[in-house]
Amino acid sequence: MAQSGSRSGDMGGSRPAPFFDQGLFLLHLNRGKEEMRKGRWDAARSELLEARRYRPRDGEVLANLAFAHFHLGDLADAERLTREVLSTHAGSAPLLFNLGLILFKSGRIAEAREPLEKVLAIVPGHRKAHLTLGLVLQRLGQTDRAKEHLRSAGADRRAGADGDDTVSRAARAATHEAPQPGRDGREETSPIVKPESFAVSGVVPRTLPGPSPSASASAVPRPDEARSADAAESAAEPSTAPVVRPASVALSVDDATAGAQGPFLPAAGGFLAASSERGILFARAALAGRRGLPLVSPVQGDGAVAPLLSRATGEGTLLLVSRGRRPWLTRLSGGFLSVDPERLLAFEASLLWREDPAFELRRIVSLPFVKLLGEGEVALAVRAEPALFEVTEAEPLTIAAASVAGYSGAPDVELLEDVDPATWGPGPVLRFTGTGTVLADA
Repeated sequence: MAQSGSRSGDMGGSRPAPFFDQGLFLLHLNRGKEEMRKGRWDAARSELLEARRYRPRDGEVLANLAFAHFHLGDLADAERLTREVLSTHAGSAPLLFNLGLILFKSGRIAEAREPLEKVLAIVPGHRKAHLTLGLVLQRLGQTDRAKEHLRSAGADRRAGADGDDTVSRAARAATHEAPQPGRDGREETSPIVKPESFAVSGVVPRTLPGPSPSASASAVPRPDEARSADAAESAAEPSTAPVVRPASVALSVDDATAGAQGPFLPAAGGFLAASSERGILFARAALAGRRGLPLVSPVQGDGAVAPLLSRATGEGTLLLVSRGRRPWLTRLSGGFLSVDPERLLAFEASLLWREDPAFELRRIVSLPFVKLLGEGEVALAVRAEPALFEVTEAEPLTIAAASVAGYSGAPDVELLEDVDPATWGPGPVLRFTGTGTVLADA
């Protein structure tokens, strides 16, 4: 989403905020997201409402606030806020999915159908949408079509086989269950799936501090230990990571599991399980093991980056790890993301890639950055949750090169010469001007 002349993280053309207001805004926003990560939804809502005082139309604030309302059971407010963000991001599959889920849980079964069908028109392989739409059609009495969507969600996957997850377990169970009538003649709307990260045409990072219900098989009830609703409750545990929308980029994370869209599944110990079924490129140095018989081949190409990468295709799973770091996922939905190759774990083969021209003549800084374009998921290795620094014409960013994990938007990158080591310490320093977002970690 390209914007010019205004802060790219704001919506509706609001003017850049004074530095002091910006600090207060970020303080409350980050506090709200931290409370969400801890599951303290009341506290999160309070902090996000404070952030909204400074940015009434900021899409990140509205989206996270809707997320908090959903978990507090305030479905009417969650719907209102979701529709508000959708008014300017009508093609966002995660937002459409969340709207369908909110309507479903509100008992408005027939209304839930339209946004879920729109999700599948945008992302045909969206398994959580298939699951929820299957349940909707089941309750509307369209059992044949419901079964088709439940199969697409994974109902035919064999229990315990590679690729079996809570989404497929819930879909299998749903094929053997009849919908239960709810109060006032409406269908019962017990929890089936949870909302996705509200991805609003921006960089939507997901920090993965360790196993979570969606990321660890040990954290998910086995079919013989839990009813389908409980398994489905864990099937789509959402992220509460920040959303930032730089210019000229559209990135989102819809699910941390391999099921819904991407092939990557975080695991304990800092490992990343990467399914090679649809094809991935990965850092050779990150390969720690594999399951099954994926076909692995070197990446052909000139330059300094190609020898660092390999391609995996076919049935199987790779185990990737970067010592001292942990996985962090983001999804490109158009636009580009330039990444430090030393922090790159893997990316989907659907993405185009090349060496970033901005770094071709700056090998003193690092290897050339990898410029990824198109639609697909990217896995990075980070030490801590990355910071996202916005760059505007009025506020350029100067930062140590060693801290830059990647960038997006349309910034100009300059290597500063004759930097005083007494001020900056050892190592090169970069200046970003123009408009965009810089992704940085320790």
